[in-house]
Order: sequence, then structure tokens, then C-alpha cells
Amino acid sequence: MAEPGSIGCICIRKLQQPKIQTIFVLLLIISAIVYIRSPQATLKDISYIFANRTNDSITILMWFGYFSSRFDQSVFSDCPELNCFVTHNRSYFEQSSAVIFHDRSIVLSELPRSRLPGQHYVFFLMESPHYTSVKPYRKLSKHFYTLTMNYRRDADIQMPFGYMMPRKKILNLNFWDDLRKIVAKKTKLACWFVSNCDTSSKREVYMRNLQKYFPVDVYGECGPLKCSRDNPHCRTLQKSYKFHFVFENSVCTDFVTGRFFDALIDVSIPIVLKRKIYEPVGPKNSFIAADDFASPKEMADYLLRLANDTEAYIKYFEWMRHYESIGEERSHAKGFCQLCRKLKQMRQYNECVSASKTAKDIMAWYNVTKHCYPGYGSQIGMADRKLHEN
Repeated sequence: MAEPGSIGCICIRKLQQPKIQTIFVLLLIISAIVYIRSPQATLKDISYIFANRTNDSITILMWFGYFSSRFDQSVFSDCPELNCFVTHNRSYFEQSSAVIFHDRSIVLSELPRSRLPGQHYVFFLMESPHYTSVKPYRKLSKHFYTLTMNYRRDADIQMPFGYMMPRKKILNLNFWDDLRKIVAKKTKLACWFVSNCDTSSKREVYMRNLQKYFPVDVYGECGPLKCSRDNPHCRTLQKSYKFHFVFENSVCTDFVTGRFFDALIDVSIPIVLKRKIYEPVGPKNSFIAADDFASPKEMADYLLRLANDTEAYIKYFEWMRHYESIGEERSHAKGFCQLCRKLKQMRQYNECVSASKTAKDIMAWYNVTKHCYPGYGSQIGMADRKLHEN
């Protein structure tokens, strides 16, 4: 077995000898029995394993949960032909082609003692570099992981919070009439759904200055209004607003959360802090960036004019003729299918397992100084700053 502290190139060996196949089957049966006895097991999980498990299957193990969420087979909804399955049951460790470790959930004392030949250890994190774990992040930065799975475009496996998908057929010109009808039903001006009131981006500073000139309905821990994200009524409420403030807790490369894509789905204009972060993701003229304006007041004046000019407002949705916005749930499928394809390819070509460029040194790759802009909200929230290249 290869020690996590000394990752080398470990070639995958296919199971060819009958004795090894017999051992594999016995291990599978034992694992299934342990799994059945496990409180985490469900009849649905067990049924899937016995109905679909073959020598060509790819098993992906989530060693730690993704906060309170548990990934299930829906993450492979876009690639069922690959015959992959995900499990949270650690008894499947020896059958797993990849073991995913969610950085924010890691308990160091619960880590596996060694990595198996042909097995990948995947660094998984959907928080910005400002909000990594403390001890696990530093301790496991080098010589532990072999792949990275993250929202960043340069990760080995990109799992975005959402994405834009080209339409198979461009919408006809009747689209504009339909759009005007949707906009006519928007009875509210602007909203901001927020839970963290003291952030590295200092978004709260910009918002305080903006609210002197522009009314914003603030929901969550940082405002007087309440509406939980899992409440169906809450989503209906969001659709009644013309503008959605999508000020992230961090201003970092590629850190574009589901709020941005939800706003586009709701036919509302997302308002962001830094244009440069969103340009690679959002279609042209699909959002408004605070750093395009010399001051919060200047942006407030523009938003008030835009809210009262339907024809100017709907121009921000021309992108809808060519694209549709895909939310966070389907983005999980994009990431897991990409991982599954990579593992399948490695098995097919008997490729070696070694640490990728990004996984060799996580702290060097996931670096705050190189990829983030601390305090950006307060920097651009000054009364009359001079516009400059950001």
C-alpha cells in the first residue's frame, strides 16, 4: 500500500486472475453485509449496488459528508452509461477508485491509514480560500491528495455552482413579448439574501453606503426580513424582484455561487461586486457590476433609472435567446460525471496514479493572495473613488 505521505506513480492493475476475482467478490459480499448493518444504509442503496455493480463499475467514496448534505445517484443523472456510483459508506474503501475528502468536514483522527494502489484521493471544497479548514488544510496540503475537485476552472474536476448552457434552438422574436409580460409582474425593486454579516469581501460596507440612496430588501441574518432558502414561497418571492444583489462573502477567482445563476433563472438582474470575476461565466450584458461605477450613489441613480425603463431593462436578458441558466443541483452532476469519466479513462488505459499539478501543493494553488481581493466592497464603496483597472 502507498503511504499518503509519499505519493508516487502507482499503476492500476486490472483484475485478471480467477483467484483475485474470487477475493474481489468475497470482499464485495462482506462489504454489502457490513453496509446493510450500517445505520447509513437504505434499501434503495443496497438494491442499486446488487443490481448494477460489475467489474466495470466505478465506485466513488465520500469519506466525509458535504456539510449536512449527502450525494446520491442523482449526481450521475447526466452520465448513467458510465456505470458509476457514489457512497458514503466507508466499508467500500477498498473497492473505491476515488475517495473524496470535503476539506471543511475533515476529522484528522478519522482519515484512512493508507491509500491503495490505483486509488485517487480527491481534495473537495466549494468555499473560497478565505474559508478553508484550519489544521486539516495545512496538514494535508502536500503529499496527500492526487486530484482537486472545486468550482475553479483550473481544478482537475470543475464543479461549478452553476453554468450557462447553449440552447439547442435560438428562441424566436416572440420571446421579447413574453419577456415584457414577465417583467410587468415584477412588483418589487431589489433584494439581498445574506447570512454572514462580517465577511472578507466587506460586502456589508458597500451595502450600507448604497442603502443611503437605494432601497434594498435584506433577508436573513443581516436584515429585518426572513425567508429560508428551502421555502418554496421564498423562491416565488425572489421572482418578484427586478434586481438581485449577489455580493459574495469573498471576491476570489471563479467564486460565483448559485445565487448568481438563480437570479438569471428568475429573470432578475444580478448585481455583483467585481466584473472581472463574472465575465468568464455570465453572458455579455447579463449582470451589473458595482465596480463599474465611481460610487454607490452613482450606481443607485443608474438602477433607479433602469427600473423605470422597461425597454432598457429587458436588454439585460437578450442572452436568454441563446442560453439557459443551470442551477447548482445539475452542476453537481457535471462535476461527478467529469470525475467518473476521468477514472474510467485511467482504468481503460491502465494509467498511473500520481498527484496532479494542482494537488501537489494545495496551499500554493488555493492561495488567498494570488486569487482573492480582501476588503473589495469597502474599497469600491467609497463616496467618490476614481475608476481604475481592477
